[in-house]
Amino acid sequence: MHKIKYLTHREIDKAKWDKTIGKSYNGLVYGYSFFLDTMANKQWDALVLGDYDAVFPLVWRSKFGIKYLYQPYFCQQLGVFSPTKISSQLLDQFLEHIPSKFRYFNIHLNYENIIFKPNINFINRTTYQLNLNQAYINLYDNYSDDAKKNIAKATLKGFEYEKTKALETVTDVFFKAYGMHYPQQEILKSTIKGCMQKAMELNKGFCRSIISENGELWSAGFFFMSNGYIHYAIAAPTDAGKMVGATHLLIDEVIKEFSNQALIFDFEGSDIKSVAYFYSKFGSHKVHYLQILANRLPFWCRFLKKG
Repeated sequence: MHKIKYLTHREIDKAKWDKTIGKSYNGLVYGYSFFLDTMANKQWDALVLGDYDAVFPLVWRSKFGIKYLYQPYFCQQLGVFSPTKISSQLLDQFLEHIPSKFRYFNIHLNYENIIFKPNINFINRTTYQLNLNQAYINLYDNYSDDAKKNIAKATLKGFEYEKTKALETVTDVFFKAYGMHYPQQEILKSTIKGCMQKAMELNKGFCRSIISENGELWSAGFFFMSNGYIHYAIAAPTDAGKMVGATHLLIDEVIKEFSNQALIFDFEGSDIKSVAYFYSKFGSHKVHYLQILANRLPFWCRFLKKG
């Protein structure tokens, strides 16, 4: 059995790393070095089994001189990635190899990382997914009546579905609609835009928008795409788009565009009931993954939070 090694960021062979993510049966876009380098500002280390037979990114920060692990924004799942099936025993070994210098962690594993250890504190998280490998008419038939009604209502007003590279437009619309939920908006906006740009250069992401008949922007979004998944990453309607249910249109058009392909559409959430209900209207099903927490902090700094 190969040993699990802890590697600092400068010791990681990015070419080997990305090759492992690319051929992993549970590989996700969040695991690639470009994503981690951008969203974590190159502040990530790793646990590596053998010659990159399996990998586990460790994204960290430091506060009051204490290092801790956290989950970057817009990064739904990390954990252990491997080309071969990951047993609960292997996952346990990776978790046990997290260096003790990381005194606190609050991180997300991926949907193939299953824990049976009773001493691990975890939260069951939810995402919704839709298998696109079927005819669009079959996918549409599984939409809820409410989704169909909203799509029909917006369609009657007339619109254009556009392929675009306007990342600035996507981030502007998104942060105008939802920016109040994020700290340091301008920094985060620049960071996610850089990540999306790199994804497009690597053919791992695309932009789409909904435009009214008179040229008014109704909705814009960016979707990461890799390893057989399309991720509904960052999207929002404009004020005008909210009036016509443009988010329904945007999702429906992407589903239509990529139907009949061996792809999974991941809605990236949610544990919020209203959001979960919205995603379920498209015939999607629940998929669970784990958020794990550990606190090895000294008593005087137990107030440390992600941030």
